[in-house]
Amino acid sequence: MRRPGPADVAQLCCLGAIWGGTFPAVKIAVTYLPTATMVAMRIVVGALAMAAIAALLGRRPAADRRTWAMYAVIAFVGNVLPFLLIAHGQRQIDAGLGAILMATMPLVTIVLAHAFTGDEKLSLRGVAGVLVGLCGILVLVGIDALKGLGADVLAQLSVTAGAMCYALHTVLVRRLTVSSPATHSACVLAVSAAMAVPLALATDGPPPTIPMDAVLAILFLGILANGAAYMLYFHIIGTVGAAFTAMTNYIVPVAGVIWAALILGERPSLRALLALGLILSGIAVAHLRLGARKA
Repeated sequence: MRRPGPADVAQLCCLGAIWGGTFPAVKIAVTYLPTATMVAMRIVVGALAMAAIAALLGRRPAADRRTWAMYAVIAFVGNVLPFLLIAHGQRQIDAGLGAILMATMPLVTIVLAHAFTGDEKLSLRGVAGVLVGLCGILVLVGIDALKGLGADVLAQLSVTAGAMCYALHTVLVRRLTVSSPATHSACVLAVSAAMAVPLALATDGPPPTIPMDAVLAILFLGILANGAAYMLYFHIIGTVGAAFTAMTNYIVPVAGVIWAALILGERPSLRALLALGLILSGIAVAHLRLGARKA
């Protein structure tokens, strides 16, 4: 691994910008499509795009059953379930708020890594980081709102549950040897499509005709967010390491809030910005813990 340079920083910002853009894209798509149908469409588009890339690169999928079984678990936990939860929640809440809630993912990852791995145990500083992040969540959701559990709170909890799925997905992927990011992405998305399409047809029926802005949102989600960004993610990890790549966790929620303001005209509340600051501070404290241990 080499030290990150300006080009690596630019690639990391590009990755964060793409993933941050998923929140307004999902908000646009669910305006015109049922939740399961929207999820199936973005997965199918992503699967076709990644299959084409893998074919052009001459990559062949793994043949052993254990790898395919792992693909199935990752497809459900990392794609189908979180996509459904996040899309369901974004029907009720703003795209920018969804991006802020997604910032809880690295905090949950830290806790899960402590429980399920042998070399990433929490220190006192790590615990402090998680607690600061949890304070941010409480500020965002509001303790008073939790008493009544209104529609917005349930929607926020749905998006947060999607973030937890992503955190579990991160831990699971560490157990999988990824020799080719293109093959891995194509296989996982193909299995995801095999799950999502029957579910969409059973719950929503045939997809309706949708306007061009929804079509563009689906294409963005499938080709860029599920395809190109995933390839860029593994490229950055392979060249400058996972610790640097993890810094995208700071960029995604901020980019999501900015994209939501630019595309949808949303304006985050002062409480939402305060919560974002607390959550990002919690991630920073936990990240400093990891950096201090490796130094």
